[in-house]
Amino acid sequence: MRASLDAVERILNYRFRDKRLLEDALTHSSYSDAPSYERLEFVGDAALGLAFTNHVFLAYPNLDPGQLSLIRAANISTEKLARVAVKHGLFQFVRHNVVGLAQKVKEFAEAVTKEDELVAHGGSMKAPKVLADVVEALAAAVYIDIRFDLISLWVIFRGLLEPIVTPEALQQQPQPVSLLFEICQKQGKYVDIKHWNNGVKNIATVFVDGEFIASGSSDRKDIAKLNAVREALQRLSTSIVVDVDSLGIDEINGSLEIKEAKQKLHKLCMKKKWPKPIYELEKDEGPPHEKKFVSAVKIPTEDGIFYITGDKKSRVKEADNSAASCMIQSLKELRYL
Repeated sequence: MRASLDAVERILNYRFRDKRLLEDALTHSSYSDAPSYERLEFVGDAALGLAFTNHVFLAYPNLDPGQLSLIRAANISTEKLARVAVKHGLFQFVRHNVVGLAQKVKEFAEAVTKEDELVAHGGSMKAPKVLADVVEALAAAVYIDIRFDLISLWVIFRGLLEPIVTPEALQQQPQPVSLLFEICQKQGKYVDIKHWNNGVKNIATVFVDGEFIASGSSDRKDIAKLNAVREALQRLSTSIVVDVDSLGIDEINGSLEIKEAKQKLHKLCMKKKWPKPIYELEKDEGPPHEKKFVSAVKIPTEDGIFYITGDKKSRVKEADNSAASCMIQSLKELRYL
């Protein structure tokens, strides 16, 4: 146990005053020879939630409560915390006596390795709750050890949660259910998602204007729904016409540039069943106080690689948006949209 405590302290980059707190945080309720992490998990759930709430409230003063809630949910959900545990290999330090638990964690960890770097809305496999529980218990152990200092908890624990899901990341990975309803609403179509259980798995089916589109299944109802919606989005991508005229275009310095083009190009690629756009910094010139950047974006498709550069901008983010805007307009001119 001593070796496990030392290893977790190195992962957290924090040295505990009271080692018993850390020991309890790494003890499952099935291990009867010592107190379990259950009480710590209860505290950690609330403490981590409040610490992150403080962070997003201060970091994003212009976001409304609904947007703040979405960011918080994406960062401290069971799915996200379970992936934090997998990333840092925390389960190997947990004491337990549950047959098959290690195998479930191993299968989940293998599924996570096949995902994109950042998953904002859950993956294809149910996360074992024990993984998120351990992260919450560790948060509580730190919180209590530092005498309930919420600010210090966030300073210590933030690194463990990286990468943090940002508003920009949520825009690039829109919630699939919301995206499906948004797309169909613009086309004047009605979406209906039905659920049922065959005795073994939860099954979700997606209907658009009464026509069956796709289905998905999982042990969990919410994952079944996500799987069905993702499949529906892929199938609809070949039949739904993208209305670029509705994307929102501003007249900027005599040229046309699409608002939030980077996020919109990402959505367009999803609808067209293309890979994610790849951005590269083409130019970085000028003195430090007058830097100018030019970004390029490319999209690999069956017809070849679409590639284009944007205009000079004073920030990399604006340069990426310019490149995305030029790409959208070029795709429209080539009648790909």
